[in-house]
Amino acid sequence: MSAAPERVPTRVAAAQRTRTSILEAAAALFSEHGYGATTLKAIAERAGVSVETVGLAGPKRRLLRAAFDMAFAGSSSAFPAGGEPAYVALTEQLAFEEAVGEYLRVLGSSIARTAGLWSAFQAAADADAGAAALFEEVRQVRRTEFRRTAQWLADRGVISGEQVPGVVQEFFLIASHETYLLLRAECGCTPETFTTFLQARVTRLLGELRA
Repeated sequence: MSAAPERVPTRVAAAQRTRTSILEAAAALFSEHGYGATTLKAIAERAGVSVETVGLAGPKRRLLRAAFDMAFAGSSSAFPAGGEPAYVALTEQLAFEEAVGEYLRVLGSSIARTAGLWSAFQAAADADAGAAALFEEVRQVRRTEFRRTAQWLADRGVISGEQVPGVVQEFFLIASHETYLLLRAECGCTPETFTTFLQARVTRLLGELRA
């Protein structure tokens, strides 16, 4: 009688491991081959599961969204693409300069890690209305996160409330997948140099706004 309750969490954990394997396989294949060339069969083979199991995890466009969310969050689950980002705790626990530096380090790593998936998402959105709607959801999350960060700066007197919209625009110019992809293609930018770029640009921006 006591064994039955133990099987439920075991099954849940096994299902979660399977889903994680599917999303990791999907993330790798979408990044390597793009959205159109990646099939459910290929994802199944990479994950070591059946095509039917992959199909149960969702249609291809939703696999792309879920794979992006997981890859953007990373193993530490910091700065997820949905929900309350873990970096909020950093802003409360660390001194201002440390909090900004850590936030930019996590953000830069997340952008670099998901650059291939972002390109696949853009291609999928161009070809499929359903994927386009999901891509807009991801972009909306980014807008919300940037507004939250700018407001955090305003709440601490680093910038004025009137400067919040302009700072959000600057964040989109500096901390975007498009900027990373351009710098990587034209300048050989690496994840490490991109983080350095982010930190230098944001430090300069805040200095100018404080002056």
